[in-house]
Amino acid sequence: MGVSVPAWAGELVRAKGNFTVEIDFSTLALRPVDENCLLTIEGVVNFTGTLEGIALARTRALALASCEEVSTSPPGAYEDVFTSAFEFAGKVDGRPVVADFTYRGRTAIGGEINAVFAPSNGLRGRLFVDAIVAVGGSYNGYLRVVNH
Repeated sequence: MGVSVPAWAGELVRAKGNFTVEIDFSTLALRPVDENCLLTIEGVVNFTGTLEGIALARTRALALASCEEVSTSPPGAYEDVFTSAFEFAGKVDGRPVVADFTYRGRTAIGGEINAVFAPSNGLRGRLFVDAIVAVGGSYNGYLRVVNH
């Protein structure tokens, strides 16, 4: 009896590495939400390690401060909850890949980020992230390249 392998099943890859963030502060937009501030911003994420390449990123964050406070303070001065959408182009373990990522997490006062990267459209898996806001950090987890 043969075993059927789903179309999405590819080789499981242990993924770890680092990333840096280049923020385009000219794209920063702030909007009051009650006594908090919803900010949107764009930038580029540069990956090294198992993931090699760049991602264009669009981030929305709800900062637990007024927009006036956010506009006059450095990134990480206030706690926030964020979601970023990435369009990644590069390689995974040496294989060319184009995929999307959702980056979700929480930024603590001082800028420490606890988050996950969740890929789609080309990859499956989950990467756990330790990072500093507006700087970058490290990722660690497993990925599976989707076979179309």
